[in-house]
Amino acid sequence: MKKFILLTILSVFFSNAQSILTYNFKVNPGSEGQIGTLFSEYHGKYKRKSGGVILQRVRFLNDVSHRIIVYGDPKNWGYVDGRPEMAWQAYVRGTRLHRSAAKGSYTAKSMYWKSGDREKYNVGRQWLFKAKSPSKYAAAYVKFAKAIEPIIGERMMGVGKIEMGDLNGATHYTVFYGESMQDLDVMADKIRSSKAYQEFIKTNGGTDLLVSYMVTDLIEI
Repeated sequence: MKKFILLTILSVFFSNAQSILTYNFKVNPGSEGQIGTLFSEYHGKYKRKSGGVILQRVRFLNDVSHRIIVYGDPKNWGYVDGRPEMAWQAYVRGTRLHRSAAKGSYTAKSMYWKSGDREKYNVGRQWLFKAKSPSKYAAAYVKFAKAIEPIIGERMMGVGKIEMGDLNGATHYTVFYGESMQDLDVMADKIRSSKAYQEFIKTNGGTDLLVSYMVTDLIEI
């Protein structure tokens, strides 16, 4: 019965899954301000039908300094009033003066997301890994995430399935947000000492961790 209820919950989550596009790049030294201005001017002008777009700072990932995440309902994608091609080309040309391409971009489907206070908790740690049993991992993660809600409060966490991208065989990602790097370390110790975490490790089917890194939300539109 418990298994049936959990599978029902998972089917609801997955049927409403958000599409995620993640674009990695490296900003030229001293050009962070110009990138932020161009991002705000362009994405602030054209309203999306669903979801949003986030500019993030990236740390501890080789040759990547920033990334842009675009997310939304795949059935309601794009812009409310369209997007002039000339405006898009001007935006691309402008940003190219201040950045270079970087590896690790990907597309994904969000499988579970716990919302919270993103303004306060805007520093995240992300893991890319290969799940040995995707169905077991998804079920175990959702159960685990709900069990630790009293511990993490308004911090956010989520898991998603990677659809496309050259990520050395990664099949999934997880992300956990906190107030700072120190806050993330403190919360990680609390979570690892919980019964819910020990149960999660036993039941998730096993994973091969490929890489982990940190992100900081800079601008969200």
